[in-house]
Amino acid sequence: MNAKQRLIAALTGNPVDHVPFSPFLAYVWESFPREIQAAGHLAFHHRIGADPLWRGAPCPVRAVPPPDLTSTTFEEAGRTVTVTTTPVGTLRHSAMPSDAGNTCFLVEHPLKTEEDYKVQTWIEENTQMAYDPQPMLEHFARDGREGLSLGMLVPRSKSAYQTLVEHLAGTEELVYALSDFPDTVETLWRTMVARDLEAVQLAAKSDYEYFITWEDSSTQNYSPTQYDQYIGSEIDQWCKILTGAGKHYIQHACGHLAALVERMRDHGVCAVESISPPPTGNLSIASARALVGDRLGIIGGIEPTQFLRLSMAELGPYVEQVIADGQGGPFVLANSDSCPPGVTVEKFKRVAEVARASRW
Repeated sequence: MNAKQRLIAALTGNPVDHVPFSPFLAYVWESFPREIQAAGHLAFHHRIGADPLWRGAPCPVRAVPPPDLTSTTFEEAGRTVTVTTTPVGTLRHSAMPSDAGNTCFLVEHPLKTEEDYKVQTWIEENTQMAYDPQPMLEHFARDGREGLSLGMLVPRSKSAYQTLVEHLAGTEELVYALSDFPDTVETLWRTMVARDLEAVQLAAKSDYEYFITWEDSSTQNYSPTQYDQYIGSEIDQWCKILTGAGKHYIQHACGHLAALVERMRDHGVCAVESISPPPTGNLSIASARALVGDRLGIIGGIEPTQFLRLSMAELGPYVEQVIADGQGGPFVLANSDSCPPGVTVEKFKRVAEVARASRW
């Protein structure tokens, strides 16, 4: 089997020559030696003997903002501030860099008042979705020529409600807004969902067979009931559209999933990507398999802190147990979610060796 054949067989529960190992390289990549980075991601997969699973390959749909919207970005007191101006009002958000985490994080969300929600609704109402396959085609001509590409399904990279939680309002303030002016919040949410569904219809025409979003599902951010009402209801519609086109949806879920994996299965999700045992998540691979049976694929299993902490001698038996726990349904071995800087290339090689020696 080549890597693509192996991954598709694993995701559909069909026989494989060995369990595929598809590493998630976020954060760890920048800690690798410069010669490895210069050679690129595909060469790294070849070097360690892994199966390339391209998570979040370029979205074939582009969101075109209203022509009378302008954004200005500037630095202010160590923060990067963005001011968005529209004919109906102005939004402001700011982010602060984290040198330790090699990232940045929001310290000021754009939606703070009811009027802000109305401004964002105007933006969503006047945003157009355009099919743009060129970035996808360029991906297939480069790294995507090998392995399996999971195309980004929607331009915002996640569901409408998860976008509100992470990028627009924040968990706590969104809960308050839903209590203080629920009709305004839900009008915005419904408008965002409508744009997403337009994007899914367009994306389903592309060359991708599998899609993903950075959904970051976790009951640390909302209750299972809220998930059903605002997220599951949207994803269910995505899956119906994709299934009708012979395509599949994989959900990136890197948090507390014990109360959500059965819901995902029932909404038509093909596989959960980045499922992680404690302490990062709250669900072991064995427990996840017991909950979902053979009707939901599992991608992940190697808990990030364990990947960093375990010695080379300890890593092999640990990975063997993860693989054993994933049996009984579709399974792709991976380090769950991002990978801490400090995990060595030798550890990635060791995991790939264990996977190649496995037989189901």
